Formats: sequence, structure tokens, C-alpha cells
Amino acid sequence: MLRNKYSVNTLCKMLECSKSGYYDWIKLGRPKNKAFNESTNEIVVKMHEKNKTWGIRQIRMQIKKIYGLIVTNFAVYRYMRLNDIQSITRKKTHRYSKLPHHQIPNLLQRNFTTFCSNCKWSIDISYIFATDGVKYLCAIKDMYDKSIIAYTISKTLDLPFVLNTVQQAVNLVPWEQRKNLILHSDQGFHFTNIVYQKLLADNNIIQSISAKGSSVDNVPIESFFSTLKSECIYLIKNLKVKDIDETIDKFIEYYNNERLQEKIKELTPFEFRELTLNSVFF
Repeated sequence: MLRNKYSVNTLCKMLECSKSGYYDWIKLGRPKNKAFNESTNEIVVKMHEKNKTWGIRQIRMQIKKIYGLIVTNFAVYRYMRLNDIQSITRKKTHRYSKLPHHQIPNLLQRNFTTFCSNCKWSIDISYIFATDGVKYLCAIKDMYDKSIIAYTISKTLDLPFVLNTVQQAVNLVPWEQRKNLILHSDQGFHFTNIVYQKLLADNNIIQSISAKGSSVDNVPIESFFSTLKSECIYLIKNLKVKDIDETIDKFIEYYNNERLQEKIKELTPFEFRELTLNSVFF
């Protein structure tokens, strides 16, 4: 047997796996359905090295798209474990207790399910910290196809910063494609301002707002900000304010056009958006 012919260290080097992974396989009786496949192992490692923020599902979907190879989530997990690699763990966010609700209704009530693009959008602001200052990002996300519809980066938290983001989205999406659109936000002063409310009304957009202090009510856009920071911002050492715009531009381009998502048929947001909009309007 191989174990008698070679030392464990030599064998692990040949198989490019860790000792613990090798011994786990031995304990299972060397099952054939879990035998070590050098090609698959090499692909998994290659995908991890390409983007170390990718987790099990993202690597599986990328392998399927690039190589046409069907592997299970468990198989990817096993090869990642054999090579002692894992994706970068995201930071936990704090939970807040639910406080009295604002006079503007919460039309979603945490129901983020929708059946077409441009039915429900989520908007919010996030702070982007650099070593020498901070900038602010306002973004709008479609809850159906997960795409970032519009975004604005600003040095200040003034009202036009948010209004410009909404106007940008309105200009990009024709009214025929956003009838009965609901735009959901938290209770930040931008979103309760009368000028903001008038902008939505003038464009036939229905306003919905979260309970005060309840970030869970606006999870769709919050999850995007979490992804942006954990897969991009937090990985950059000595990020400078002057580089924030370009960094965010590149990430959102990647997020919309390259980053596969399991919940939207393992497509990118823009691929899924184009597919669904074409099926509805043409």
C-alpha cells in the first residue's frame, strides 16, 4: 500500500493535502467515492487562490461555470479541508432591539421576496473608512435580481448625496419597468426628509421604511455592504481616501458582472436581471 511505500509526509506532499485530511480519509476506510482526485483538488486550490473571499458555494459555482465540472458543496469543503484553506470569515454585526415605528409605513415587514425585478428596491448609506479619512456610499439594490441599480460616493452626508442616487436609478430604469416599485430604507434623516419623499412621489415610487434601530428590516442592502467590506475594503492595507472611489467602482463592477450567486440560479446579478427583464418585456 502507498502508506508502506512512502512516509506520511512524502505522501501528503505528493497528494498536496494536510496530514489531518489524509488521516480522516484513512479512518473512513479509503472510500472510493471520497478518493483523492488530483485534478479536482488542483481546481479547488486554484479557485481559492484566485479569490480568497470565495466560500464553498462560490467556488462550486465558479468551477461549474468555468470548467463545466459538477461537484457538490461537500466535495469542495473536503478538498478545502485537505488543503487547510478557508474563505475569509465575515465580521459579525450587532443586533438592535426594535424601537417604536416611524409614521411612514413599513410595507415590507421583512418580506423581501418578490417575483420580478424592479418591484422592491433597498437603499441605505454606509461609511467607508480609510487610514486618512472617511467617505460615504449610498447604494440601491434590487431585491429580486440582487443587482446594485445605482450608487453614489460622497465626502459629505448631505441630502443631495442621497437624492442623486435615487435620481440616477430613476434615469437608468424606465418607468414601464418599475411600475408599483417599493423603495425601502431605514429611518435616517435623509429618508424622512420631505424633499426625498417628494422625489419618490414625483416618480411614482412607493416609500417604505424600517422600524427605528432595526437593521434587520433592511437586510438586502445591509448584506451588500457587508459583502463589500469583508471581500474588499477590509482586505486592503492602508486604504487611502483618494483610492476609495476607484476601489468601490471596481468591486461593484465585479459584484454585478462576475460574482455568482446561488439564490439567482448561480448567475451574476446582471445576467439574471437581463434574463428576467427580457422574459417580461420582450
